[in-house]
Amino acid sequence: MPATAVLASDGSVAAPQPAFKTYPARPQAPAQAPNILIVLTDDVGFGASSTFGGLIPMPNYDALAAQGVRYNNFHTTAMCSPTRAALLTGRNHHRVGFGAISEVSMDAPGYNASIPKTAATIGQVLKAYGYDTSWFGKNHNTPPWDLTPYGPFDRWPLGLGFDYFYGFNGPATSQFAPILTENLNTIRPYIGKPDYILDRDTADHAIQWLGGQKSLRPDAPFLMYWSPGTAHGPQQAPKEWIAKFRGKFDMGWDKLRVEIFKRQKAMGVIPKNARLNPREAALPAWDSLTPEQQKVSARMMEVYAAQLAFFDDQFGRVIGELKRLGEYDNTLIIYVQGDNGSSEEAGPRGTNNEYASMNNNDPEWDQMIGKEDSLGGPHSAGVYQAGWAYAMNTPFQYSKQVASHLGGTMNGMVVSWPGHVADQRQTRGQFTHVIDIAPTVYEAIGITPPTQMNGVDQMPIDGVSFAYTFREAKAANRHTEQYFELMGNRGFYKDGWLANTVPARPTWDHSPTHVDPLAFKWELYDLNRDYSQSVNLAARHPEKLAA
Repeated sequence: MPATAVLASDGSVAAPQPAFKTYPARPQAPAQAPNILIVLTDDVGFGASSTFGGLIPMPNYDALAAQGVRYNNFHTTAMCSPTRAALLTGRNHHRVGFGAISEVSMDAPGYNASIPKTAATIGQVLKAYGYDTSWFGKNHNTPPWDLTPYGPFDRWPLGLGFDYFYGFNGPATSQFAPILTENLNTIRPYIGKPDYILDRDTADHAIQWLGGQKSLRPDAPFLMYWSPGTAHGPQQAPKEWIAKFRGKFDMGWDKLRVEIFKRQKAMGVIPKNARLNPREAALPAWDSLTPEQQKVSARMMEVYAAQLAFFDDQFGRVIGELKRLGEYDNTLIIYVQGDNGSSEEAGPRGTNNEYASMNNNDPEWDQMIGKEDSLGGPHSAGVYQAGWAYAMNTPFQYSKQVASHLGGTMNGMVVSWPGHVADQRQTRGQFTHVIDIAPTVYEAIGITPPTQMNGVDQMPIDGVSFAYTFREAKAANRHTEQYFELMGNRGFYKDGWLANTVPARPTWDHSPTHVDPLAFKWELYDLNRDYSQSVNLAARHPEKLAA
């Protein structure tokens, strides 16, 4: 590079200076822009974690809540791919091609499983503003037909704005023998490692990435999106962690639900006047099971609890690394416990082989009884009974897939940002939705969502930033209207009222019978006074429902 010497006033010659600069300029983040860590677990209901009154201990999530704030009125779409697409883009799921999960996509508007170029992801936006970006865990937002060694790769995580990806593509994978992707390469890291477990491996790579990022670009902020497969089936965990929960759920799902409800009220994570919804008619009472059936059922819940608790331990390791690097105080953490409610998809019996169940070949009780010790291990692909999911979704009705009811759409959320959050003991009750995460991040950073990205005009953001709740616990709602719809189950929220349909069949019913969504019955709830969606007011206010 040509350079010129500079003659100083004292007659000395200063060091040569470049006459011009040709290196491409890196994008620069706004001054004092925070790091961003977004965590999204899988198939975890509102009442599962200890942080929201559940009996599954998650001390690191508890600690995050103690230093930040809990949100008890946060909503997802009720299913995996749609929630994730909405989180990544800040747009409603149909607008970005995910009216259903990617495996049942179709050539129809809103259902093509392809995030459009008109909806830049949070990764693409932050990368353009100088952030280093990474994604760990589950990717369920790439069209299945693009998941080939030859691409195209523009809708893989790297194409969606993330510099580094370490995880798996699709709805689920094994904790013990997963087929993973690192960037664009298929890997099998478990080979030759008998003690391998996916959640630990993912945390290892997240920690490694954080250290490398701060070593190479210490002044650049980062975005980390961590979306583990926990606790989606197959439900698996280290043997020693399963042993920690031996006998903890022998009381059964009916008594467990009552206990969770009491804890939620005592902790103040639900209103004092909230009601506990009764067990769904399609679910058996715990006492109706034989002792042998109860034994295998309790073990399945022990496995689920172990998997979630083990992930919490890995989350704590990553938080520890942030603190070691001196980055914790400058990191906005948004941790959503579940992409939807807990799943009843395995039905009243549950399954020790979810792959058989997916093909309408559900194991009978006699195929599971006596095999309790194998559950949760490398040769098991189990998913717990629907009764446990009903308990994990306390105090709400229904479960994953059911976008019309809060058991499918209500998930706990914790936000931590040291120095920027006040009144930590005050649970936030403002209506919030997964589409609100992206605009909240943009406001926290101090940027405006681009109207054009890579030469493509951008559709407006649907979400509403909830940064206004960080310092004002009782601030008035700003997100006042929201629709919900998945597979015909639908609802519309406005100013605290929810009009919603009634599911036509249980989520575990995969029979090919025709269902007419236009014939679904409608209900009406005043969520301002009825937090748990328990008193149907349709007959009392027909004019409001008709409106």
